Amino acid sequence: MSRKIRFWLALCLGVAVIAAVLAALVYRQWRADPFTGADPLTANAAVAGRIGLIDTGFSLDALPPGWALKTFFNVKPTDYQFTSIDDRFALHCATNDSASILARNTAVSLVDFPTLAWSWKIDKPLESAVDEATRAGDDHPARLFLRFQSQDGTKTAAEIIWSNKKYKPGDYKIIDGFHHLVANGGDANAGVWHEQSVGLQALYRAASGRDDTPMLTVLGFFCDSDNTGASTSAYFSGVALDRASPALPS
Repeated sequence: MSRKIRFWLALCLGVAVIAAVLAALVYRQWRADPFTGADPLTANAAVAGRIGLIDTGFSLDALPPGWALKTFFNVKPTDYQFTSIDDRFALHCATNDSASILARNTAVSLVDFPTLAWSWKIDKPLESAVDEATRAGDDHPARLFLRFQSQDGTKTAAEIIWSNKKYKPGDYKIIDGFHHLVANGGDANAGVWHEQSVGLQALYRAASGRDDTPMLTVLGFFCDSDNTGASTSAYFSGVALDRASPALPS
């Protein structure tokens, strides 16, 4: 084998090794959990018995400490924007064959703040013939993403969702063991604001099968339409952890 051929073989091998290392680094970064680290939201942030999540706006291009955006491989991110609508300060979540999670690192015990309260308005529901009970149809115009940590360190994630057509409030949509609590839904309920609250201990118990009282370690938003290729638009306002018990459904 000539020196020239050996040189080109060595060069190709070197390029292949570098490409493999870069691919591994990109994959590890994609798989990494962004919702860990310093500056968690704690009970010290409470005002009048409530811990507000998005009471004021901040830069979504350069997120403040404690916030992170989780994107998915080869999927466009959801468009999250702060806005004013109907005399409310709100987070607008718009999807177009897209998905991402915008969430806050937290450290709040459910003993102290057992309730999640919020308002939401869906002005463009998801339109798709795909069954939302399947992985292929697992898209929703509005979701709240939560992660709990038990007293022994076990992590359990769950979601609170706006159902498209199939489920009614109080139902659980469970896909591969992952629990989605339906708080509202349906085209008939779109276009107006809904004030909601959920007892987090019951959600944790259903999702984890445990009876202990955990810490809430992640709280945020997950609006998506990447499985169905649809487009949606929704607003969140007044999202807060509350010392009070959840309001009874009206």
